[in-house]
Formats: sequence, C-alpha cells, structure tokens
Amino acid sequence: MDNCEELLPECLSFVKGIVDSEDLPLNISREMLQQNKILKVISKNLVKKCIELFQEIAENKEDYNKFYEAFSKNLKLGIHEDSQNKTKLAELLRYHSTKSGDEMTSLKDYVTRMKEGQNQHLLHHCRSAGKKRVSTTKEGLKLDESEDEKKKKEALKERFDGLCKVMKDVLGDKVEKMTVSDRVNHEAQALRDSSMAGYMSSKKTMEINPENAIMEELRKRADADKNDKSVKDLVMLLFETSLLTSGFSLDDPNTFGNRIHRMLKLGLSIDEDGGDGDIDMPALEEGDADAESKMEEVD
Repeated sequence: MDNCEELLPECLSFVKGIVDSEDLPLNISREMLQQNKILKVISKNLVKKCIELFQEIAENKEDYNKFYEAFSKNLKLGIHEDSQNKTKLAELLRYHSTKSGDEMTSLKDYVTRMKEGQNQHLLHHCRSAGKKRVSTTKEGLKLDESEDEKKKKEALKERFDGLCKVMKDVLGDKVEKMTVSDRVNHEAQALRDSSMAGYMSSKKTMEINPENAIMEELRKRADADKNDKSVKDLVMLLFETSLLTSGFSLDDPNTFGNRIHRMLKLGLSIDEDGGDGDIDMPALEEGDADAESKMEEVD
C-alpha cells in the first residue's frame, strides 16, 4: 500500500487492501491522523491479522514456498523493525540445512529432528530456541568429518602456511592473525571479529579459503617471490575488499582506489609509467575564474 505508514509498517508494504472503519472522524488532517489512538489500534490489529494469514499460508508447504520466495526479505525486515512481533515473524523464516537439501526448513522443524543429546545448532544472530548456539563465522566450529577429510584439511593448512606468513607480514598490525578457513565458503577471504562489542575497533582475524582459485594462484606467486609487488598489492586489495564486505570502513579509500587502478593496468598490460588518460585538468586562471563567476550571476 502506498502512503500508509500509519496503518502498516514498511515490512508489510506489499499488502494491499481497504480499511473500513466507522471510528475514524471525517475531514481530518494527516498530522492529526498520525496522533490518532484509534488508528494505532487499527494498525496493531492489521499487523496481527497479516501474521495470522502468513501462518495460515505456511500450513501449505507448496503455497508457502512461493510466498517465501517473493516476500522473505520483508519478513526479515519485520524482525529487525518490529520488536513486538519479531518472535512470531522468526517462526515464519526458513533455512537451508545439511539435511534439508534443496528444501528449506523452519527452526522449529530443525529442533524436532535433532538427535538425542545434541545441544548445538549452527545458527548465528538468531534466537537459540533453548539450544547452545555455535557461530559459523568464528574459529573452532566442529563438524563431523572422516579421517581422510581431516588429513586433507591438515595438508591444505600446511600448504598455505607460507602464504599466511607473507600476508601477515604485508598487513602487519591491521590483523591479529591469519588462518586457513575450515568453513565452507565461496569467497577467497573473510574477516571476523571475536567479539561483537569491539566489532568496529578491535583487531581482525583474516581467514583465507584454500579451495578458492584466487588464493591458490596467490600462493604460487608468493612461493615464487614473496617480495613480488603484485603479491603485496593483491594481499592489500583482498584485505580491503573483505573489510567492505564484512561491514567495516576503509581508513584510506583513495589508496584503495589507486590500488584498483594499478591492478587494472596490470591486468590490461598497460605500462605503469606510460601515459595516463586520466590527466588532471589545469586549474582555472584568475581571470577565467572571475569571468565564469560573473556569467553565473547573470539571469
């Protein structure tokens, strides 16, 4: 609904309908409507009815899959904005799990399938439903794995140990330590912070994904020549990119931009010392500046 913030929150903006009430006065201004107690009661009941409707749709798995595909972002926004109804909205969320395959499961169904004695579930920043919460973004996550998988993981860590040392030397105090990630991830690298309280200020741990082609090529270059300037640029670029994707801010965006331009030139085989099409324009002379100023004053 358009222009109905007083009736429905932003997360329910996709809901369309007509609200008919005999309790609202006629010929009333928008400002008075915003302070109208009756309108607040109507809004509360509308949200309640919407959630009840969503719960009813959820009883039919096929219908709810279509609904969830279209409006899951709205439900998540509602959890963030509506503290009063976030528990009910959280029950409407669906997740992929290691057992669900292509299908999605609710937290309630997930808990009912847990084995006897299992007291952990791999959800982060979500209600724990009475179970111990384990973060998938932090070091120490343990999953069942065979001896072959353990040996493979140890071999990968040993293989990338040299690259981790090179990256730590390049980054210095910017990171507390470098690790080879145990987590399944498509990204080349990720940053994590051990505590949410110090999220923006504390030192970060940088994890690299040994399965990623970028990290494999970077490892080869670092093994060949750890003083290679392109290796240092790539390490800094990966670090600054992971800062942005992890929600941090850059201390020096200009240097980040220059580094990207330098890597673009390298990728396009452009001579670093050659001519540059982005030549700065000369400053306006004083006479020209005065003339332009006078022209702007003319109507």
